[in-house]
Amino acid sequence: MTAAEQNKGAALGIGPSNVERTLTAIRDPNSSVVLVAAHRGGYKNDKLDLAPENSIENILNCQRKGYDLYETDIQRTKDGHFVIMHDPTIDRETNSHGEVRNHSLKALKQLHKRYRDGTLSTARMATLAEFLTQGDGRTIFKADLKPGVSTYFKELLTLIEEQDGFDKVIFRVPYHELPRFIQYKTDGLVWPRHSLMFRIKNRFELDHVIKEFNPSLIHIDVKRNDPANDETLDLIRDARDRGLHIQTHAEGEPEDWSKLVYAGVRMFHTSAPDQLALFCRTLNASAHR
Repeated sequence: MTAAEQNKGAALGIGPSNVERTLTAIRDPNSSVVLVAAHRGGYKNDKLDLAPENSIENILNCQRKGYDLYETDIQRTKDGHFVIMHDPTIDRETNSHGEVRNHSLKALKQLHKRYRDGTLSTARMATLAEFLTQGDGRTIFKADLKPGVSTYFKELLTLIEEQDGFDKVIFRVPYHELPRFIQYKTDGLVWPRHSLMFRIKNRFELDHVIKEFNPSLIHIDVKRNDPANDETLDLIRDARDRGLHIQTHAEGEPEDWSKLVYAGVRMFHTSAPDQLALFCRTLNASAHR
């Protein structure tokens, strides 16, 4: 981060980065710190913040609001560039139409990002490389590999290595992609344990992921209408006892979140990061009294 960028951050009231604290918590299976991963960086007040979802402008906004991780999404362009876009099409998020994979980066860079109300911002679509550069020292990205992108995981790892980015991003991968990553491992592809977070829903999938990869992170799906049921809590306890740092979606109410935390959850993926941040700050403060 340049001196000018640091001064800009100070002018906005941003304190020292929490990146090191977050990294320490993620890599310590015994950590009591509960982290907030803001869905697409947080976008509830995107127009007021002048920061559309998944934009460079929203990285500083995510840091200013105290979210621990910036959850984001990766798509691939027609000419092989990795860009930050949630939807497979650009219709909702920009002033054009069509699938990301059918556009060149040059064409996509001409477009403007939309706010949630549909009006246009001055922000442009960002590349993953730009995100890693602008997020350095500000946040950690937790990136979903959108359908088809895992095919190019070797290219992604090359980019991350060139950007010195293995401490800057975690890739969340659905369980059904496990065979592809087993093949990558068989082919000799290597990545840090903390770089992948497989998304699982039951003990069979948990056992399979642990057997194949011995990961340090796991995402456990919870039921939207009953997130803290006994079966889910037992699965979380099992993962915790096996040394995993556990993420779930923040479904339900604070009472449910408390049960999930007590069972072993240490990271919440949420589209309501302000509410979760307050909950976690209170919880973390209590844990260190």
